[in-house]
Amino acid sequence: MKLPTHVSLLSTSALLCLIMMACTSDSPTVPLRAIPGFNAAFSHRLADNKLTVCHMSDEDPPHNIEIAAAAREAHAAHGDHISEFVVDKASAQIGDGVHFGRIGDAIVAAREVRVARDEQETAACRITIVVAAGVYRGSVSQSTDPTFERYPLVIDVPDVTLHGALDMEIDASGRATGVGLNDGVTTLVASPSLVSVLNFSEPLLAVNGHPDGFKGNGVIVEGLAFQSGHAGVDALIGGLGVLSLRVRDLVVSGNRFEAGFSESVDLRASSGRVDRNHFSGGGGTCDMCLAGPGDYGAEGNRLLAGGIPGILVVPATGLIVPPGRGIEVYVLPTSANVNATLVNNEVRDHLRQPVGVGIRVGAVGVGAPNVAGTAHVGAYDNVLVNNRFAMMVEAAFPMPNTLRKGDIELTLHGNVLSESCQNNFLVSFSRHRTALGLNTDPYLLNSSYTLSLGGNIAWDDVWYSHPAGFGNTLTVDGVVIPNGSRVAYDGARTCTP
Repeated sequence: MKLPTHVSLLSTSALLCLIMMACTSDSPTVPLRAIPGFNAAFSHRLADNKLTVCHMSDEDPPHNIEIAAAAREAHAAHGDHISEFVVDKASAQIGDGVHFGRIGDAIVAAREVRVARDEQETAACRITIVVAAGVYRGSVSQSTDPTFERYPLVIDVPDVTLHGALDMEIDASGRATGVGLNDGVTTLVASPSLVSVLNFSEPLLAVNGHPDGFKGNGVIVEGLAFQSGHAGVDALIGGLGVLSLRVRDLVVSGNRFEAGFSESVDLRASSGRVDRNHFSGGGGTCDMCLAGPGDYGAEGNRLLAGGIPGILVVPATGLIVPPGRGIEVYVLPTSANVNATLVNNEVRDHLRQPVGVGIRVGAVGVGAPNVAGTAHVGAYDNVLVNNRFAMMVEAAFPMPNTLRKGDIELTLHGNVLSESCQNNFLVSFSRHRTALGLNTDPYLLNSSYTLSLGGNIAWDDVWYSHPAGFGNTLTVDGVVIPNGSRVAYDGARTCTP
């Protein structure tokens, strides 16, 4: 199929670096890259005399090749299409169908390619949108300023890379430092500031899968700095950085989420990876929210002084989606499984009252009280330091007169749980505040927790709430734990960063 000449795309993104290191040192001594060869690839992509096209050949499968700009029409004539877009406000070539001044316009062009080829869930060639360094201001409302982005940016077609200029430094422990290895940063910032109300936060970027149509499968988000608009403006928090819904194989890597978000990364009913990102400051619900049904991995992230939990894993959530942006409401299933593997992340200084926590695993997600859920979580070689609690396994969001059913399987190995203000580990078959004596929320019914502590902590040091009469089962390291409780919460205790 021949595409319109204004439709154009980019080359494949550089491969993500998977630095598998068991070391739990937090000293940034050896600078590494989150994305190998990032700078060279970025400079090349901004060259004026080259284009990348998806080449259609009778001999070989479709693949991306580089061509001279003068050969564009000839390649389009036999079915090739541009596979790299450039967003650069300073470019003199804006308007040629390849170069754009706004990210949103490049996303629209990429979408036109996918729609023209009817590539709904997978694509012949990856489309890359390379975004030059600079500040990309935008609003969730329409603006009269032609340079403003319309947030959230929405990617709802497959195999698109959004590739910014931030070249994230990775330290010797394999974790993001938050510092770029060069001066180039691509910054997305909301103006006015994003807000969060009730069960909804305004996002900067949304990756969506339509229930019966195009899906943002295989999207890669890399090398961007996200700002909610609150930092330096007010002391409030609100909004979220990256939202996903109903997509698979999402990658969020090498980004910086700055202070002021209520949630920085909120992935729902998806599968994907969140690797080597840096999170800092503020926070409300969670820095990284991973909700099923779906499968997730998170590795090499550094989360500092953020939300109530640094990382939250639940089987499902029923939260509000951005209105007027073509993102359908998620229809909750009757049951849901979430699988999460958390490796070599550092979560530090989550000290919110009463339960700032490094990693929180919940049996019932917010807005999903009648979903029978199961959470399978493996946590390996993470560093959880100076949080009010290092880890928590709990009912999370059970509601009266609902199903109240959720199972959790948690396996630990090689984690460092230290300097927790209250305790390193809390286990509760109700919401955490009930276990701590602060409220009387309902308990789960006929649910089970199976915990393998891996020597990270002795069971005698764990606080727990497991009363009789609810049919719940708690098994720790292969031993069934009798009904009972052990808590020594002190609400007056001072916790300092």
